[in-house]
Amino acid sequence: MFLPKFFYGWKIVAAGIGIATMASTFFVYGFSAFFIPWRNEFGWSRGLLGGVVGLSRLEGGLVAPISGYLVDKYGPRKIMYFGVGLMGIGFILLRWVQSLSALYLVFLLFLAMGSSFGTGRPLQVAVANWFIKKRGRAMGFLMSGYGLGGSIVFIFAMLIDNLGWKTATVIAGLCMWGIGFPLISILRHKPEQMGLLPDGAQVNKTNDTISKFEKKNMNFPKPPAHFWNKDSREELELNVWQALRTRAFWMLAIVYAIFSGVPGITTVHLAPFLAEELGLEYVVAVGALSLFVFTSVGGRILFGIVADYVNLQILVALLFCVLSFSIFLFSTISNLSQIPLYVCAFGLAYGGVIPLRAVIQGYFFGRKSFGTIGGLLQFVDLPATVAAPIWIGFLADSLPGGYRIGFKAIAFIIIFAAIAVLFARCPQEPLPNDKPPKFIAKFFK
Repeated sequence: MFLPKFFYGWKIVAAGIGIATMASTFFVYGFSAFFIPWRNEFGWSRGLLGGVVGLSRLEGGLVAPISGYLVDKYGPRKIMYFGVGLMGIGFILLRWVQSLSALYLVFLLFLAMGSSFGTGRPLQVAVANWFIKKRGRAMGFLMSGYGLGGSIVFIFAMLIDNLGWKTATVIAGLCMWGIGFPLISILRHKPEQMGLLPDGAQVNKTNDTISKFEKKNMNFPKPPAHFWNKDSREELELNVWQALRTRAFWMLAIVYAIFSGVPGITTVHLAPFLAEELGLEYVVAVGALSLFVFTSVGGRILFGIVADYVNLQILVALLFCVLSFSIFLFSTISNLSQIPLYVCAFGLAYGGVIPLRAVIQGYFFGRKSFGTIGGLLQFVDLPATVAAPIWIGFLADSLPGGYRIGFKAIAFIIIFAAIAVLFARCPQEPLPNDKPPKFIAKFFK
């Protein structure tokens, strides 16, 4: 019996899941595992610790356009070797941190910089290039790696609790190298470099054109029958200057800017909020964070698959509405029995939004400059990315119920992201001018 050849793109997704899981366990959500031990040992305030994440995300946003451009130009592998190598060094150096200034220095120069070049952006570019019709599910599986890492962060917290945070940082650094480098070697930039097509479409070997069967099933112009159906028309390829001249880019910029505050407050403040408001023990509070992220894995995979079949803009807008309501519910937690329901509702909606950011970007602008455009959109994230964890920490330090006030404010603001998504419009022919503005062109002459 003939068995179809396994599409190499799924190997890239699998390798990406492994890298994302490590980065999430040790860096993205791992910061929460360090938060309470550092406060207990050094007495650093919540606001100053939140500032570590805020400034590291600031750097990530500043570097994002550069890393996105380099990945588009040179492919993900070379850039990721550099980035993951930096992260390994950063974790090992963290072992000797004794002051807040040293903590900031290691996070900014090694961990945040390494993450920008070694994890999220390059992985998303690779997957976006290998999938078009199945991009939603592929991106959902990829981003589930971050959820898996967050869901097992309680194990990392137990490691810190038993061996000490200094030993745990060295273990994290060695894992980044020992596991990360072999996984990076699997990645390839585009399927065309291996004689393949996105989604595993077959090429007719006699005339090097797509077979009739594949033509019938590819994304050729065909308007959706109903407003809730997926737009199955051929994906357009825009460069950076074309994207910047579209309404879609600036609507997505608003969406990204608003949503960017949510990851910071969850990774930094979710566990401390539950520990302080409900009097939970350290490992139990981090376990609640793990439950949140584990639930988000289901949201990432479920809504990633759903995105391949429905109107993306409507789906994203609905998820933002659910996210807003669930964050509001979370801010009202008053006893231990409410944690599973409220944390799971929050996690499911949050997880659904995560992969669709990249999917809707590909829907609007295509594969051509995916990394660079994504980097520019991340650059727009900067104000909320930096301010949210610092502001929430400041409220918690300054006001009774400050955590609850901050979460409610975030819930209200997210509604505007839902509105902005619906106002975006997918670019159509004729496309905008693909040249830089004259004043910029003159500058580079």
